Amino acid sequence: MRAVLIFSPCANPTYVPLGVASLSAFIKANKPDCQLSIVDLNIITWNLLIDMEKEYQNCRNFLKGLNGDFFDETQYQSNHTTWEKLIEIHNFYILAAQIYLEKNIINDDYKSLLDYYAELILANNPELIGFSVMYPRQILTTLALAKFIHSKFSGENNPAKEKNKPIIIIGGAMMSTLYSEEILQTCHFVNAVFEGEGELGFSMICEKQEFSKIPGLIHRGSTGIIRNKKTDTISLSNIPLPDFSKFDFNLYLNPEPVIPIVFSRGCKWRKCRFCAHNFSYSGYRRRNTVSFVENLIQLNKKIGARHFYFADQYIDAADMKIIAEEILRRDLKIYFQIMGRPMDDYTPEILQLLYRAGCRWISWGIESGSQRILDVCLKGTSVETIKRIVIDSHQAGISNLLMMILGLPTAGEEDFKATLEMLDDLGDAVDTVNFSSFQLFDKTAFASQAKMLGLKITGREKIFSNENGSVHTHRLFFKELASDGTIRPPRKTLEATQWLQRKLWSGRYQNYHVLNCEHYLLYAAHQCNIPDKEFPDNFDIKEVI
Repeated sequence: MRAVLIFSPCANPTYVPLGVASLSAFIKANKPDCQLSIVDLNIITWNLLIDMEKEYQNCRNFLKGLNGDFFDETQYQSNHTTWEKLIEIHNFYILAAQIYLEKNIINDDYKSLLDYYAELILANNPELIGFSVMYPRQILTTLALAKFIHSKFSGENNPAKEKNKPIIIIGGAMMSTLYSEEILQTCHFVNAVFEGEGELGFSMICEKQEFSKIPGLIHRGSTGIIRNKKTDTISLSNIPLPDFSKFDFNLYLNPEPVIPIVFSRGCKWRKCRFCAHNFSYSGYRRRNTVSFVENLIQLNKKIGARHFYFADQYIDAADMKIIAEEILRRDLKIYFQIMGRPMDDYTPEILQLLYRAGCRWISWGIESGSQRILDVCLKGTSVETIKRIVIDSHQAGISNLLMMILGLPTAGEEDFKATLEMLDDLGDAVDTVNFSSFQLFDKTAFASQAKMLGLKITGREKIFSNENGSVHTHRLFFKELASDGTIRPPRKTLEATQWLQRKLWSGRYQNYHVLNCEHYLLYAAHQCNIPDKEFPDNFDIKEVI
């Protein structure tokens, strides 16, 4: 079969699509007869827009390290303003996509862009087109492009066109947060939607197996829309490491390659009552450490990659110790970022080991500084342990980003005060704080217990409507029930206002809050260095290993 995998606009221009790289590696290993091509329409779009203006080109040159010092924070701030202008253009295209989907109206500018996309996608006359959707901003542009491509094969008096019409499948992590049946109901041009891990299902489609036999697929059948059984949990030993050989790293807006990687899939804890991330995975699994590090070595040798962004939901200290030991044993000179869950096993010795192995940034899933709220969320963490670990990580030379959530269920003034006090206590040990507003998602524990938590669900998030119906996400709108029984807006707005009114941390690097993931890692690797003498005199790396 001739197939093409598409990573759609609009994502960051620094991100190399990991999902597509993983899927293509599996197809290459298991279905070698499949003629598979990859098109990263996201980075193609960014460069098309940048080519329009000299200002945009200067920004691209700066972000690629060709024009000025990438690590000059003043210059970075200035170029970030230009970046935001380009995002506004993307927003225009997202709106154009919505109008096209809802009203079948398309302006000349957007039609010209879709024509260009279609030319790239249809270059090898594919029988199968697979769209990978990872972020919310990609949904409308993906569906609009699918509609446009479908229209090119439609025609009552042209049966040859109809015969050559490719199958259009939409998958990716984002699809687990949508109601797939609604997509098929409103978008006749989409043949099927895939939820969950896509390797096995996509390979079966490449074999031209019947839709009814493919796990994880939602499709149309003789009796209406059919949801097949969920995808099976595949051992990572049966899934090849991602193949990045088909990507041109010179196109991405980084001064040097920053590669996303995954050591494990799923979440070991899997108990947080607000979390909807688990819907994308079948269960927790981890890779073989030696082969994983060997892959890092090969990427380092082949493309000169020194910076790796771990996209795992989180990696615990025991696994990170093993990875760090192997990196040091192989004398691999790299820098990397991880997401961490602040538990007692992140000892000072482990954090120092991670620094030695190249860890320069940890995103800690903190959520709140109130122990009561952490318990309500079933985080399984303690405020005192969080504070100890963040300080130890800072002293080891690792940059700390604290991920917090505003307006969690049952939170009150005392809980937010506790969060502010925790951040005050940590001071310079925190490089930046990422506050996001609490979102209630269908099928989570918080959603099923909404009434008990004082939440009144008022509706679902709608992304577009047409004559066939509406498409919604799993995000639920809600209001809070006050103690006197009245309904009030969620606390997240109040807490966000309080947060913006008070600067709680000085931080070593004031611009970290504007950096995206890849650039944060580059900055942290460049700036977070401490002399060896600052480690305890009795620290022996061999003892830790």
